[in-house]
Amino acid sequence: MKNIFNLIFLIIGIILFSFYYKYTGQEFNYHIAEFIWYFCQWIIVLFLLNIFSFLINQEKYKKWMLITISYIGISIFLAYRTGDGNGSIFVINGELLTWFLAGLYSIISIIYFIIQHLKNK
Repeated sequence: MKNIFNLIFLIIGIILFSFYYKYTGQEFNYHIAEFIWYFCQWIIVLFLLNIFSFLINQEKYKKWMLITISYIGISIFLAYRTGDGNGSIFVINGELLTWFLAGLYSIISIIYFIIQHLKNK
């Protein structure tokens, strides 16, 4: 199952990247392009995290994936609502927020994988 998800993330990532670059070459809506880019960022992170997920068993992987999907939805919503960060003292745009939340989640997930792997031994 983990291999299938990894393959799915890779295929979705390739499709989204190609769509993003094709879309940005034309007249486009900035907000839609950024929304697609937030998904692309998360696909990169999920692909890399799935490599580490081989340390845990199938049941814990399913629970982790359910939490991950929920977290991604919340993260993309927050990043989309943040926008481009203009007009603020500290410039925090959606891309920066997405990378921050993805990095934070990656660190927590890797720690979780390691702890679960050590518990299984």
